[in-house]
Amino acid sequence: MTNFNIPLISVVLCTYNGEKYLKYQLDSLVAQTYKNIEIIIVDDCSNDNTKSILSEYQSRYVQIKLFFNLENIGFNKNFEKAIKLAKGVFIAICDQDDVWDLDKLEELKANIGDKGMIFSNSRLIDETGFFQGKHLFESSGFTSSDYRFILINNYVAGHTILAKAHFIEQTLPFPEHGYYDWWIGFIATYNQQIIFLDKVLTSYRVHSNSVIQKEVSSSNSIGGISIIQYKSCKFQLETFYKVLKKNRDDTFIRKIISLYSKKTNLLKRVFILFFLYYHYNILFPLHKRRKLTSITRFKIVKRYWRDVLECKLQVLGFI
Repeated sequence: MTNFNIPLISVVLCTYNGEKYLKYQLDSLVAQTYKNIEIIIVDDCSNDNTKSILSEYQSRYVQIKLFFNLENIGFNKNFEKAIKLAKGVFIAICDQDDVWDLDKLEELKANIGDKGMIFSNSRLIDETGFFQGKHLFESSGFTSSDYRFILINNYVAGHTILAKAHFIEQTLPFPEHGYYDWWIGFIATYNQQIIFLDKVLTSYRVHSNSVIQKEVSSSNSIGGISIIQYKSCKFQLETFYKVLKKNRDDTFIRKIISLYSKKTNLLKRVFILFFLYYHYNILFPLHKRRKLTSITRFKIVKRYWRDVLECKLQVLGFI
């Protein structure tokens, strides 16, 4: 069977100052067992050695198609640009510093079925490539069938996604702010176009000096939720709300929007607390499922509720 007897998969990779780990990722892409691929790489004005590394790989591998931005446009718009450049029937999203298992594309393609997109699990590695003993999903019973699962927790990491091109086109343009993969995950779950493959297919590199990691561990953090997490979730909820309101399906999300964005009295805040408590197993899908009478369930929800209110007070000046 020749490469052209199987559908083309476009791997879209966006780079920015990624010289340190880029070769490891590129090596794992060109060695994929699924052979009919193109690798679309869009560099967002790197000022380190990234461009020369990319040019060197392009000279060796015909499947690499390289583009350089004239100005920095940010990761959301850069991935949007890369997706628009893709010619494949399927599109796989790729970070610049991970390492893919060599059968990743083959496994995802074989299991996507009639869904618009599929995502998988990843092992966490540190900056040296050492496995940290953890995975993105530790529960094998995880399901992704309800869009409410993704409203306040993004579990669809971009680097795990393989999507059909006609589906991914429905998610464009990406919102200007927030996270493109959270947006894709929401659209997929809301339209019942998502499936989770419970296999580890990527080594996902966790950086100790990343912006998010610094934010979470810094003094600019309230309890278990950082200011940046609060702002990100607030924006995503407001974006999701526009879609749900248009479809007259906004009753559920309005309660959570009130917690994040609206000025509320004590009675309203207590109502929201018990709303979160009642819907714990939906809103916190990556946590252990707990019975309605669980004290731990109430403690987790109360802490989350309190942290959001404290962040809201700091950011908006009211609760």
